[in-house]
Amino acid sequence: MRRRNTQRVLDAAWDCEAVTASELISLTGLTRATVLNQAKDLVESGWLIEAQDTRAVGAYSKGRPALRYELNRTHRLIAGIDAGQHRISLTLSDVRGNLQTRAEAKVDPLSSGQHRADVTEKLLAGVLAEFNVDKLAAMVIGVPAPVDAFGTSPDDDNGFWANMNPDWKSALGKYTHLLRVENDANLAAIAELAHGTEGSFASLMIGERIGAGVVVDNHLLRGAKGLAGEMRFLSQVAGVGDAHGLGYLAREQAKSALAAGVSSSLASLDAESLRAEDVFQAAANEDQLAQEILESLGARLARISAVISGFVGLKRVVLSGAMAEIVGPVVSIAQRELAQEPALTCVQLTASTLGNEVVMRGAVDLGVQLVRTAAPF
Repeated sequence: MRRRNTQRVLDAAWDCEAVTASELISLTGLTRATVLNQAKDLVESGWLIEAQDTRAVGAYSKGRPALRYELNRTHRLIAGIDAGQHRISLTLSDVRGNLQTRAEAKVDPLSSGQHRADVTEKLLAGVLAEFNVDKLAAMVIGVPAPVDAFGTSPDDDNGFWANMNPDWKSALGKYTHLLRVENDANLAAIAELAHGTEGSFASLMIGERIGAGVVVDNHLLRGAKGLAGEMRFLSQVAGVGDAHGLGYLAREQAKSALAAGVSSSLASLDAESLRAEDVFQAAANEDQLAQEILESLGARLARISAVISGFVGLKRVVLSGAMAEIVGPVVSIAQRELAQEPALTCVQLTASTLGNEVVMRGAVDLGVQLVRTAAPF
């Protein structure tokens, strides 16, 4: 009972800037003596700090000023890691999810899982040394692979999933007692949930590969072996054929057309460094090849959205990741294609507003949830 009461007091203070004992009594339904005892314990353990009293902030007129308590945000820190195919990105946040610092390192997409784990540990150790921290409150790692409830990925033919999701616990477990590995698209969906998207939707990662975090009635679906939202089935969908992302396809279709001698303003760019963003910019400047590529991407996105939304009754497909910032023209094309099928006009396509750090944002949001559930123990 004492443990439960301590958690109730801390949970009540978590969402407040500063709170008096009387306000904690109202929020928790506990007695004054219990609240004062548990608040004292939480101050001694570092979870709460005593803020300026009500006299100091001009919030009382007479009598003894009331103590005020605040969550000690930096008592513990949370690491959110996006272990992507090409880059490892890390943020360190306080227990409310407020950013303290960020760091990143490029990684060869063909490197081994052990190398990826080593790069991540070096990045993490450097950040923790900067903050003089030995242990984190929680760490959440997002990977481009399906992940089950135990943080492991199933075997696949080419070993890609195993490389993307190595034994993170052995590599990084010493830094925290709360370590969670999660699929990157699932973390994008968690971020969308935390920032107001509700109901039934898919958070669709669209950069190098297509992957979806699927939410039905505000509940994230995982499925057997974490395979809910895995898009390899797209190889069986006519007009799609694989799980390549829109960013990958924009770039590669442009390279192929230019190599075949198609006239385009994109020919002035170095083919090896050509980016998806270049294709979108050329389309905005009325380059015919670029516009044709965007048309093909829009038709593809419409088919993908129709399949994944129709199967479980989703009302919205949210396009996530770095591409979300520029994908507006493709969304318009896809919505036009969907409008030709009356049964699919209810599917709303939108671009995420959470930017290219949506996976790390979801990792931190999940980390906060884990800490709140486990704290103060």
